[in-house]
Amino acid sequence: MKAKYIVIFFLSLLSFVACDKEEVVIPTTAPRTVLIYFAGDNSLSGYVSQNLRAIKEGIERDGLNNGNLLIYTDKQNEAPQLFQLKVEADTIRQIVLETYDSNQNSASTETLTQIIDKVQKEYPADSYGLVLWSHGTGWLPSDIYSYLRSFGQDGKNNFMEINDLASALSKYHFDFILFDACYMSCAEVAYAFRECADYIIGSPTEILAEGFPYQTIMGDMFKKDADVVGIATQFYEHYKNGIYPYATISVIKSSALDELATISRAIFKDKTETDLFAVPVKDLQIMEYLTHNYHALYDFDDYISRLATAEQYAKFKQALDKVITYKAATPKSFYSYPYPSGTPLSINKFSGLSIYVPQEALPKLNEWYKDLEWYKDVYQ
Repeated sequence: MKAKYIVIFFLSLLSFVACDKEEVVIPTTAPRTVLIYFAGDNSLSGYVSQNLRAIKEGIERDGLNNGNLLIYTDKQNEAPQLFQLKVEADTIRQIVLETYDSNQNSASTETLTQIIDKVQKEYPADSYGLVLWSHGTGWLPSDIYSYLRSFGQDGKNNFMEINDLASALSKYHFDFILFDACYMSCAEVAYAFRECADYIIGSPTEILAEGFPYQTIMGDMFKKDADVVGIATQFYEHYKNGIYPYATISVIKSSALDELATISRAIFKDKTETDLFAVPVKDLQIMEYLTHNYHALYDFDDYISRLATAEQYAKFKQALDKVITYKAATPKSFYSYPYPSGTPLSINKFSGLSIYVPQEALPKLNEWYKDLEWYKDVYQ
């Protein structure tokens, strides 16, 4: 729910304020407040400072359009901080608002909501944007193996599960949520967050550690109507033309996800477990490569095309086109796990969304999958 603030100035009180008293700052409502949340107490820690430099470069280039930019950082061996970046007299000021205990767990919903609450209370706006920066593995649960994280990592063993994160964010509403984290553009994640944001920006595969090109997207974040397609386009162009030309990206329109779920339900409703297990995963477009032992996330459209009738598939394609406002993929995607490390794999089919494909060889994941809202609304 968007927070609305009405600021009433009692001019008559001015006569009671002596010149040697501390100035009382009354928060005013900005067009937009954006929080960038760096959960970087992990192997990505070194990239936090690099991204901060890019953010400042982006502000110098395009400004903030009278908006508020708040940044939370948590890096290895440093105390987390919340600060504001503000343009004053053609310079960028970094104003530290709070420094937290060095042991604070930034991969907890309690910490995240504490930060969001403070930001929205002290920097009210007509609309809000949220950038979530860290490791990510879509909906896959953090505790199946040590390398599966869902979203966020703090230290070695602290992660946020998607159900917990979606529940925590359900009391807010954002113009956009940008996931600067791997694997977050999947049907299950998008559906879980559909009430939290108008648009979701993310990648169904891995994002290189450098992350989004903040030097070119800050202006898009603070336009009157956030240019979510512009943000995604800048991401794609940055990598397509770069030294490491690997990028997949999509913009998801949340209001269209219920229709997509309805169409998907019609396809899945008469499918038995045997039918699902019979889908030839070896022929599907792989979107995830976290282990040599198996793959779990595949291209959504490719998967549905193996299950739907011609009529069902046509309706599915129409619904999917409404959901995916923008998509782009380079010919190959980068995956850090395969041997040799850093092997690019071909992207031959790309719908902008990945999806979990139940498999007989993955009984534990199949069982965990049933806890997701997507499963309950689509498969049952």
